[in-house]
Amino acid sequence: MALQYFQVLCLLSLLACTNVTAQTTPEPPAPITSPALPELEWCLHHLPPRHSYLPGTAPTGPMVDLMQALAKASGFVLKFSPPTPPGRCMKLLEQGKTDLMMGLVYTEQRAAAYFMAPFDEVRMTSLFVAPHSPVLQSPQDLRGRILVLTKDRVYPAAFFQRLHQLGVRVIWGKDLESALALLLYQQAELYAGPLHFTELELKKNPRFAAIRLNTWQLPVDAGQYTYLAMSRASAHRAMWPVIEQQLQQLVTANKTHFY
Repeated sequence: MALQYFQVLCLLSLLACTNVTAQTTPEPPAPITSPALPELEWCLHHLPPRHSYLPGTAPTGPMVDLMQALAKASGFVLKFSPPTPPGRCMKLLEQGKTDLMMGLVYTEQRAAAYFMAPFDEVRMTSLFVAPHSPVLQSPQDLRGRILVLTKDRVYPAAFFQRLHQLGVRVIWGKDLESALALLLYQQAELYAGPLHFTELELKKNPRFAAIRLNTWQLPVDAGQYTYLAMSRASAHRAMWPVIEQQLQQLVTANKTHFY
């Protein structure tokens, strides 16, 4: 009887200890998770040497590196659109169907639809020479020449003033391809337009192989810039002040020059 009583006491003591242990053992801490970073899409296309972006490949190049640095500093994840022509990108940007675009020239109409911040000089007036036209060696060589521009580009007002002073005759092409064709048809002697876009067109279109970039160029207008744009309709538009500030720091650090 005494032995059974002792065994019961031991069992009760064991159960009590087990219960205390179960009650006092702390729960493991919940893992600490960081909130997911917002994803912003950059609408872009193939434009070497700034960025190469062929179908089925990831974009590469110095501007891609810049945008990745900007995303890291600003606290967002950078996504890439499929390779998309600039005109289509601008429409998507206006509609808030994409977030960012690089390399735009400032106009009041664009500033009404996008947030815009300058980051590099712009070369909208690079001069290209027709096969039948003598090369240019000075501003005076422009006098009396026939120059074609494109209706779908924005040119600085100071450029038109210079053309007027030199007596340059200006004609217009609908777009880059039609403007370059006017050089081949000998309806114009020169074309002025964006450097990288035009060089890319000359490389990909064999019919324009004889058109060349003139060695001498008009001085670059230091007051003309190319801009980063963010859609005012973007779901992430509240991030713009941070993005603009971080971009300015990259400009100050001389990390945004692409010519």
